[in-house]
Amino acid sequence: MLQRIGISALAQVLREFLPEALAVVKKIQDEEYRAIVLSVLAQVLPELLPEALALVRKIQSEEYRTYVLSALAEKLPTELLPEVLAAAREIQDEEYRIDALSTLAQKREELLPKVLDVAREIQDEEFSMNVWWNTPMNAWWSTLAQKREELLPKVLDAAREIHDKSYGFDVWSALAEKLPPKLLPKVLDAARKIQSEYYRTYVLSALAQKLPPKLLPKVLDAAREIQSEYYRARVLTALAQKLPLELLPKVLDAAREIQDEKYRARVLTALAQKLPLELLPEALADAREIQDEYYRAKVLSALAEKLPSELLPEALAAAREIQGQYCRTDVLSALAQKLPELLPEALADAREIQDEKYRAQVLRELAQKLPSELLPEALAAAREIQSEEYRYDVLIVLAQKLPELLPETLAAAQRDKLRFLGFLGYDCVFYAFAEQLPSELLPEALDAGGKDSR
Repeated sequence: MLQRIGISALAQVLREFLPEALAVVKKIQDEEYRAIVLSVLAQVLPELLPEALALVRKIQSEEYRTYVLSALAEKLPTELLPEVLAAAREIQDEEYRIDALSTLAQKREELLPKVLDVAREIQDEEFSMNVWWNTPMNAWWSTLAQKREELLPKVLDAAREIHDKSYGFDVWSALAEKLPPKLLPKVLDAARKIQSEYYRTYVLSALAQKLPPKLLPKVLDAAREIQSEYYRARVLTALAQKLPLELLPKVLDAAREIQDEKYRARVLTALAQKLPLELLPEALADAREIQDEYYRAKVLSALAEKLPSELLPEALAAAREIQGQYCRTDVLSALAQKLPELLPEALADAREIQDEKYRAQVLRELAQKLPSELLPEALAAAREIQSEEYRYDVLIVLAQKLPELLPETLAAAQRDKLRFLGFLGYDCVFYAFAEQLPSELLPEALDAGGKDSR
């Protein structure tokens, strides 16, 4: 730093000795020092800029050449910009070339179109993408916003190319977020032209989160154009939480068009919390038509919270039609929020689940909802589980409602401390235990988990 201050002070004095100063610079053998002196002198003595630029292009080290070009960029007169851009393009190492291009674009916005052209020439996909992100994004967006709409087609073409190489997803998100509203329809139109359905899906999903409501119908139309049901379902799911109420019937129709029940269920589940009352009968009917019990149960469980009282009998009938105990119990448990009288039936079903992992999972979920009179039965169900790991998962939840289980839970914690710590890592669980523990057990609980959970 002191060296540079000294050189700057000396440069002021040497203004009348420009030829001699330049001759001295040329004699510096070390390229790093020559680069530093050139960058400082040229900024103080603009008269040196043309010759300095010529000298820079002769520096063998591309790292130092990049450094000086970046330092000179802000001071260069307009007539020298083509030459500095040419010098940047001569850099063979793509990483250094990107550094130089990004700095040029940042300091001289008039170079953005040219820099974009050069970025599109870079073969390495990741390096090409870095030109966008190493250049402060505000430079791109502010340029476009400042009446430079003629650049937008070029930017969108470049974005499509980068995206097809799997590096442009964030660019599209930024386009939707940063550009002025009047330009957004063009962005959406460009996105719809992406050939790869995979990339088009991710771009449309990103745009769905950023675009204003008036453009969302076009995103919905674009989603319905996607041939792959998997990708179509992804976009419809992304749209589900954003669409205004008047478009939800169209999304429901789009969901029905999906033949694969897995993907149809995914969209219906996403829609469940958003649907107005008048569409819930249709959604419930759609759920009941799903043949696969697992996916039918997923949709019914998602709808349960929203269903009005007059639809609950139909939903309960649908739940009882499910043969698989795990899936049936899942729906009964969800419906029990509004029909607590279903809890004994759900608990009985849970005890019949053969797979202990799923039985433990359902019992844990039910334990939070059970009234005190059903807790002994839930405890008996937990103790029937042969796997100590899964049994412990249920006991630790029940222990929050049954303090008499605490000694047994802590004893199990000593055998499986890491698992216990996983639960106590949640402050709410740890403090729920701490408040209920007898004083003589508190040190043991702290030893088992409390100290580490902090």
